[in-house]
Amino acid sequence: MAEIKDFGRKVKKIMKQRGITQSWLAQKIGATEATLSRYVNNSRKPQADIAAEIAEALDVSLDYLMGISGFPTPIKTLSTEESLMLSAFGRANARDRKIIFGVLEDHMTAEELESYKKLQKI
Repeated sequence: MAEIKDFGRKVKKIMKQRGITQSWLAQKIGATEATLSRYVNNSRKPQADIAAEIAEALDVSLDYLMGISGFPTPIKTLSTEESLMLSAFGRANARDRKIIFGVLEDHMTAEELESYKKLQKI
C-alpha cells in the first residue's frame, strides 16, 4: 500500500493529466495557493476534510489520494449493471474470481493491474 507521503505526488499527477492549475484547485477548495502548494510538495498534510475536498475537485477517490487504493477511481454512483456484477462477484469462489480477473486484465489500467498483482501476492 502506498503511504500518505504520496498524497502530493498523486495530486500533482492528476492535476498535470487534467491540465488543472494550482490556482484553480486552491480556489475550488477555498484555500490559498501557498497552502495548496504545501500539500502538493508534501511539506504539509491536509486535514481529512480538505483532502476530501481535493479528491472531489479532482474527481478521484480519496482512497487513491490517501494511498488506500492503487488507482484513481472516479467518484460516481454505480450503475445497476455494476452493482449486480459486484454483488455476484462477492459470492463467486476463488477459482471463478480468478477467471473473471483474467478476462478483465486486458481492460485494466497500469495502476489497476499493479494493484491486482499485489492482491495476488496476499
